[in-house]
Amino acid sequence: MIMSMSGQAWLFFYTVLFGVGVGIFYDLFRVLRKTMPHASFAVQLEDVFFWVAVTGCMFYFMLSQNYGEIRPFTLIGAACGLAIYFATVSQYVVKTLAAVVAFICKVVAGAVRIILLPIRFILGFITPPIKKFAANRRRNLRTGAKYGRIHMKKLSRSWFILRKKV
Repeated sequence: MIMSMSGQAWLFFYTVLFGVGVGIFYDLFRVLRKTMPHASFAVQLEDVFFWVAVTGCMFYFMLSQNYGEIRPFTLIGAACGLAIYFATVSQYVVKTLAAVVAFICKVVAGAVRIILLPIRFILGFITPPIKKFAANRRRNLRTGAKYGRIHMKKLSRSWFILRKKV
């Protein structure tokens, strides 16, 4: 479909903004990787998810704004938007997002600590008897084993007698 020059200029501007959006989306993944270390397999899955999502969004964008036509200036506009974003504000966005995620992690850790306070209080009462039992466990187990052997001999004799009668 034929598009006017002003329409093409607006489309180029929108693709530059789309490239900036892709850069922000990628920075979200960078912060996620920085704050929570992943295995290499998880990183590869994230990369696949990222590129599938970007490709799907680009396809939808081209379909809705450019009637499905892939024009070179639209791809150049997206690449320029990505390059401009990474050259100017990406490092500040990553630092800010990392600080926000660290703050959220501290708030969640504090909330979990407050929620678990009653459990820690109860464990404070239960732990000393458990430690005392654990310190004497060898003596307790020997005593239990001695009585256990006596009962096992009685049980095996009883079983032998029962089996003989049947």
